[in-house]
Amino acid sequence: MNRYFLGTAASGAWLWKDAYEAVEVAQMLYLRQKGYKLLLESPLTVLLELKKLVALCPTQTRRSEESVQLQQFSTPLPLAYLVAKAAFIKADDLILEPSAGTGLLAQIAKLHSANLMLNELAPDRSKILRRLFPGTPLFSVNAEQINDYLAGKTQPSVVLMNPPFCASPKINSRNPDATKRHINSALQRVADGGRLVTITANWFSPANPSWRETFLKWQDFARVLLSVGVNGKVYSKHGTQIDTRITVIDKVPADNHRQIPCISETLDLPELLALIKQLSQRSPWERSDVKAATAISFHPFRR
Repeated sequence: MNRYFLGTAASGAWLWKDAYEAVEVAQMLYLRQKGYKLLLESPLTVLLELKKLVALCPTQTRRSEESVQLQQFSTPLPLAYLVAKAAFIKADDLILEPSAGTGLLAQIAKLHSANLMLNELAPDRSKILRRLFPGTPLFSVNAEQINDYLAGKTQPSVVLMNPPFCASPKINSRNPDATKRHINSALQRVADGGRLVTITANWFSPANPSWRETFLKWQDFARVLLSVGVNGKVYSKHGTQIDTRITVIDKVPADNHRQIPCISETLDLPELLALIKQLSQRSPWERSDVKAATAISFHPFRR
């Protein structure tokens, strides 16, 4: 970084955030080199290989003001792999990533040859996405209203997301409703029969009385298949060890409105993989939406 920018971070020539994002881009380029053949290995083998790759990376210990304000914690590759695994991605899917960051989740999805729609509010990260995913529809809007901004556009069959846990643009204080708003808007946008898989803070759980009613309302038109805690050590290379949670939702009405599968304890990644393998296949959805996507000219929205 010192050589490239002709100066040091201490002198202001570059930010540590830039270096960390360069490392994330390097991980994605490595995945592209491996290509689809990586997915031909057993899921546990893939998971272990990705864990070894992440272990080689520096720990993200220094954060910029923007990364703190927008809670920019990229999805670690092993966790991104499991999120995509839970979505049962197919080559004819159209996948929306409402908070795409540097593209780690999107890159895992791209290995399945699926089509992408990306959204990222931060200008620097949008530039990275534009370089890494040329020709991919890329928006720059507040994902808390992603359904409103994409009104009239093609609906995705899958949503993969890792939204800010309690941060909203232009709001300085902690906003615990941010997670709910992000998921609610994305759930409205996904096609009927589609699947949404999200990473949240562990406290955003149907077992938490504060959020139970939110999940029950979703059950009117969508079915929670799995909600399980994830051990915080998966994020250690990203500068935190906060426990997180994976929730899988199909956009089909629930059979039992008040029955929501939930595992309160936090699991390690191999245990999580075993659970994901037991998930039911996705419901049928309207594939004509995906075919139409390639014919639509997308233009980034402005904030």
